[in-house]
Amino acid sequence: MTGKPSPIHHQIVCANVFIRRGGRILVLRRSATRQYAANVVHPVGGKVEPDEDPFTAAQREVIEETGLSVTNMRLEAVLLDVAPVPHESHNWLIYHFSADCAAGEPHETDEGELVWMTPAEFLRQRLHPSLEGIAERILDPRKGTLFVTHTYNANGLIDERSEKACVSETSRWQRIWNVTRYRLSRQNHSIATG
Repeated sequence: MTGKPSPIHHQIVCANVFIRRGGRILVLRRSATRQYAANVVHPVGGKVEPDEDPFTAAQREVIEETGLSVTNMRLEAVLLDVAPVPHESHNWLIYHFSADCAAGEPHETDEGELVWMTPAEFLRQRLHPSLEGIAERILDPRKGTLFVTHTYNANGLIDERSEKACVSETSRWQRIWNVTRYRLSRQNHSIATG
């Protein structure tokens, strides 16, 4: 501690969800009239409200924007976008989740057009800038949670990207289980032959 007060972060916090159903994902093609990132394809989501956690915000945004209910939500990525909008000083902290569609059919939204796409089709679209180069990893369930920081220039373009990833829980627990099964099988073998 230096005795200086801690800096206050000015951030907009968002929660987005890639909704899966039948091998496809539901995404939003943002309206051409949007002030920022018009016509790009993006997961469903929006801003976290005061005193709301990102998980709850993601569920709320899915219901508001699509009318669907989801299950099996998983945190796929956390992005810190440093000053992504020219002439605005705040950063964006974005939580990207994936989830299975539990029930319902999507309704119209004033945010843009809701579209079902295969992951391959999604990756060929004009994506939101913060998703370019990382969307494939976000959509891969074998990967762990991705943490990315984007630094933007005065023109709103990404100048620098740093990435870190957590170990996939599935692979970590699978390795532990394989070792445990091996030890148990050896133990049972020695008891049987003992």
